[in-house]
Amino acid sequence: MAKKKNHRLLKFTILSLLGYRGGKYVLSHPDFLTSIKQSFTETIESIHHFGQAVTKLKDSTQKLQQAVADSQPTLNAIQKDVDHFQYKLQPRLERIEKLTQDINKQLDSIGSDKPTK
Repeated sequence: MAKKKNHRLLKFTILSLLGYRGGKYVLSHPDFLTSIKQSFTETIESIHHFGQAVTKLKDSTQKLQQAVADSQPTLNAIQKDVDHFQYKLQPRLERIEKLTQDINKQLDSIGSDKPTK
């Protein structure tokens, strides 16, 4: 038991001495305290700005979600019009494709019917 008390007393003495020296250093160097205070103030300001940025981000996200929801009927109407246009256009495209094939066949037959000199 005596050893534990000696170690406790030794630890207390060392820590007290370190505390005294640290306090003496801080009191004799006011720039150190000013630097710590300035750093602490800047950290608090940064945290405040970060909180404001998070709030703005949440607001912007909500506005974006609302805009997407509001534009959904318009997007659906556009898609419906595109589908309708494709439905109306498809027979015409097939007819154009068929005519193109017929013209190519006729050109091929004309090219093969020419006698060579």
